[in-house]
Amino acid sequence: MGPNGDSVDRSRSPSLAPVTRLMRTLTVVLGVLILLGGGSVLVIHASRSSAPALASVGASSPATPTTVGAVTAGDGTTAPPTSRLGTTTVPPPPTTPTTLSPLATLTTGLDTALAGTNSCLTVTDGGGRVLYQHQGDTPLTPASTQKLLVASAALTTLGPNYRFVTKVVAPTPPVAGQVPALWLVGGGDPLLASPEFMAANAARARQAGYPWTPLAGLSDALAAAGIKSVPGGIRGDDSYEDRLRFLPVWPAIYQQQDQIGLLSALSVNEGVQFTPPKSPLAPDPPAYAASELARLLTAHQPAGTPPVAGGPDQAAPAAAVVVASVPSAPVYQIVEAMLRASDNWIAELLVRAIDKASGGAGTTAGGTAVVLHDAAAAGIPLNGVQMDDGSGLSHTDRATCRELLAALDLGRQPPFAPILAGLAVAGQTGTLATRYQGTPLAGQLRAKTGSLDNAIGMVGTLSGPTPVQFAFLENDALSETALYAREDAVAAAVGTYARSG
Repeated sequence: MGPNGDSVDRSRSPSLAPVTRLMRTLTVVLGVLILLGGGSVLVIHASRSSAPALASVGASSPATPTTVGAVTAGDGTTAPPTSRLGTTTVPPPPTTPTTLSPLATLTTGLDTALAGTNSCLTVTDGGGRVLYQHQGDTPLTPASTQKLLVASAALTTLGPNYRFVTKVVAPTPPVAGQVPALWLVGGGDPLLASPEFMAANAARARQAGYPWTPLAGLSDALAAAGIKSVPGGIRGDDSYEDRLRFLPVWPAIYQQQDQIGLLSALSVNEGVQFTPPKSPLAPDPPAYAASELARLLTAHQPAGTPPVAGGPDQAAPAAAVVVASVPSAPVYQIVEAMLRASDNWIAELLVRAIDKASGGAGTTAGGTAVVLHDAAAAGIPLNGVQMDDGSGLSHTDRATCRELLAALDLGRQPPFAPILAGLAVAGQTGTLATRYQGTPLAGQLRAKTGSLDNAIGMVGTLSGPTPVQFAFLENDALSETALYAREDAVAAAVGTYARSG
């Protein structure tokens, strides 16, 4: 039987039998191939010969026949010939361009950026779902991103509205405008500053809006109290907290580089002896603070009055009388300034204040212990974490991306709102004021940054139709330029995802 059920009488034309068999075979093969190619109702016309003219496959022929050697598809269109010179060619199925999803694009970009690096990266969406994870629990040197934990502990232990108080005391109340001596007593305020220092920093983008505590407030109060003569001078008292000036975990070169002032509960200008154009670190912070107050008070005196002098450091008399005081801005503003500008000095003095408020002596070691205790109580994972200072200046500090992202996420809770409020804004404020200007990240990226030799980090948020949070650290023996390039690549990839909608 033939393919259509018709009988074939081979005896009528013996000479055509081989040709007929060949044509029938080709017809069947072509029909099968076309059916496999996805055709529906197909008619195959063999080349003109005295053999049977056509074989119908699958159904009746279409109403309009095609030209010889062509194939008519089921939608009525004419496809290119599929039979030529005895060979069969089946067109490939149509292809659709492959488009990666935003998440796949993010994953591919980050995998490429982090290949072969000693790094960690965690990216989450607004609901906390992990979008991307690369060694999220690997402890690495965090640099200044560690300040996120100091911020949360300061808000917990000190409280957002806590204020540091710096006092001036005398052994007796003033008599006829005179006191035998004055003591400037520090309370750990990290932002006590002279008028000149405040003015010099007002135009710096990184310190814009700093909540300085004006030292001039004390000289003004002393003058208002009628004090004109201080024969014994003004002495500095920083006995409120530990007097260890420089931490042993810091490289000695930090002092030569003026990385951070010598730590003290009484200091002005963040430990800098302000003498433009070059201002070295103050070798004796309490004595320098006292001399600056003496200078400002002298400016209030009538002409011809002996100037007020500074004196040696000394603890104030126990029964001293407070003759003037100046409070700092509330801690939440100080925390925001620390994060935005990545201020090492503020971080270190906050850590000592945290220890003091917890009943300690105001030491760095005591403060970091409280910081980690508060972090654990807040649910922050601390496996592998080590904290040897507050600022993150030590290369022995260790943090994980999961830890840092959890610290950032605390900022969603009202008591910790200053954490998010204090993040630098790309192209606008703080450590990101001059970065990413004119790019899609400007105004979109808010982050706490950090960098040391061979270490870099960024922990922040990216706004957009699909907002995300991320924590990134890398510790590799590379140039600063190479490390920043990697950080930029990570921020760009995550930012693209956030804008994807």
